[in-house]
Amino acid sequence: MKTKKMPTADLETLMPLFIGVWRRFHKLAGPADMLQTREFRSVVAAVQQLQQGLETGDQLRGQDYLADPERLGAYLLYYGVLHYQQGLALINEIPFTPRRVLDLASGTGAFALAALRHGASEVVALDRNATALKLAGEIAGRSGYPLTVRQHNVLRFPFPVEGKFDLIILGHCLEELFPNTQKGWEQAQRDWIRRLLPLLTPQGMLLFVESSLPNANQRVLSLRDRLVQDNIPVQAPCVWRGECPALQTKNLCYAQRELEKPYLIKEIQRAAQINLNSLKMSYLIMRNPEAGWPVLPERPLYRIISPPVETHMGKRFHLCGTDGKKDLGTHLKELPTEAKAFAYLKRGELISVEDALVRQQHFDIILGTRIKIEAALNKPLPE
Repeated sequence: MKTKKMPTADLETLMPLFIGVWRRFHKLAGPADMLQTREFRSVVAAVQQLQQGLETGDQLRGQDYLADPERLGAYLLYYGVLHYQQGLALINEIPFTPRRVLDLASGTGAFALAALRHGASEVVALDRNATALKLAGEIAGRSGYPLTVRQHNVLRFPFPVEGKFDLIILGHCLEELFPNTQKGWEQAQRDWIRRLLPLLTPQGMLLFVESSLPNANQRVLSLRDRLVQDNIPVQAPCVWRGECPALQTKNLCYAQRELEKPYLIKEIQRAAQINLNSLKMSYLIMRNPEAGWPVLPERPLYRIISPPVETHMGKRFHLCGTDGKKDLGTHLKELPTEAKAFAYLKRGELISVEDALVRQQHFDIILGTRIKIEAALNKPLPE
């Protein structure tokens, strides 16, 4: 399989474009590459509202919070940049280039733009907020990409689109579409997702992205189990096909990727007191049931699901693999040549471990142990 190369974020080019779109939306004149003091303060205040309403509280969940112009503009400048980078990383885990993409509840089009940057020839963005879609279309157009936008409440079928799609994206929208305060929300969510499957090409995929916060993470893990029960196979991140071990122990299991922070993002985080140095998210890539489960090498494979953890047994990584949950570490002061990758492992990589000392669920590196990175961060499975 040809190695996929992830597009660069190119934020040096995109940030002035985002700021320019923000200015035209608010009918403000000013520099193209920075916000003036009063403008910056208004953006920070709106970002704090969004953070408090969506992350530290639930005041905005289930509402059309982008109907407010100040929040919409702030969402574009801050969350839009983060979600765009999430989209670049996660779409790269799909083993082919999705040519036709449907972005549901698209908002300001961050994931749609990421799909276009990945080489999609047609991307359709649906959202109930016509103003947000207008911003999405302007950003894509000024970036040199065609984006089709349609105002539509995505809870209602049929959608105003025709044909099938290689990828359907649901980015940071499940909690708004199906608030857990509504009676029967889980079954409604499950039924709605099943109605998306006929819109996929035979090899098509669904991409779900939510935050790494506990409620959102548990929602995604539970959704994963229910979709597997419905015979919908997982492409990523899971290589384990049984019930989610993290749910059984009530642990979090989320992804972490590198975050590129242009100056404006750094300044918003500083002023809003947001401590975020990496992209943290809960995600699932699910395959069309017609495609079946990924055909993996016969050797056991393990996804690294934690940063290095200091324990009484030394530095260790938690793993979730084709044969269940494990952890990996060593007592050796010097790693054998075949296991030197241990010193550089990252959360989210897929590895194989051979000839380790096995003690129940623990792998210990000894002389002769071999560790191989089977799929680096943001890379597809080694089918």
